[in-house]
Amino acid sequence: MPELSLRPCAPQPSPPRRPPRHRAAGFTLAELAVVLVILGLLTGSMLVPLGARMEARDRQHTLDALHDIERALTGFAIIHGRLPCPSTEADPASPHYGLEDAAPCSMSGEGRLPWRSLGLTAHDAWGHPRRDASDDWSGHWRYRVDAAFVTAPVGAHTAPISNLQVRGNDGGAITTLSDSQAVAVVFSTGQNRRADGHNADYSASTPMYEAGEASADFDDLLIWIGRPLLIAHLAHAGRL
Repeated sequence: MPELSLRPCAPQPSPPRRPPRHRAAGFTLAELAVVLVILGLLTGSMLVPLGARMEARDRQHTLDALHDIERALTGFAIIHGRLPCPSTEADPASPHYGLEDAAPCSMSGEGRLPWRSLGLTAHDAWGHPRRDASDDWSGHWRYRVDAAFVTAPVGAHTAPISNLQVRGNDGGAITTLSDSQAVAVVFSTGQNRRADGHNADYSASTPMYEAGEASADFDDLLIWIGRPLLIAHLAHAGRL
């Protein structure tokens, strides 16, 4: 058998190397446009939830304040044997500003919560202090009370005479239609700072108010004090 001759292969010449291309520094206009579009989408997606969270926070703050108002009104009734009159003083410079009006209460116009008489804040989460008599009342608590419950002593047999009515968003009655069991109503105008639904129309003779879930047309927050619960608190405190 003939011997195989193993000869090393001659090395193949390497292909000529091309000089590296250097990319121009910075971004092209197209790349910058894509980045700006992405940043805009991210910013928009973050702002919507943030706004919703802030609104939810303010609504909860206002609801908490309304519950404090309910407790303060009940405490006032326990101390004085009656509920306070609304406040109608419009001038912040007046010594009577924020205090309940002297009896007999005036129901001819919409009243405000006598926040100073109750030791509370003047406005909701969306309101600001008023500095002048000409300032609007945006964000300040609206308050209505039954005329029979502002004269002491309120007793177990004191019956409502003002017929305060509270309706739901669907128009259904929340309080009774006759001999109303609501003796006081307090509400906030909500984020839009205007009264909505039935709350927008003040009536001295047929008081009608509205409560319910927030919607595009309604964002008021309202509480009412019922006669049975108020009487129960007065009895428990030994005022009856």
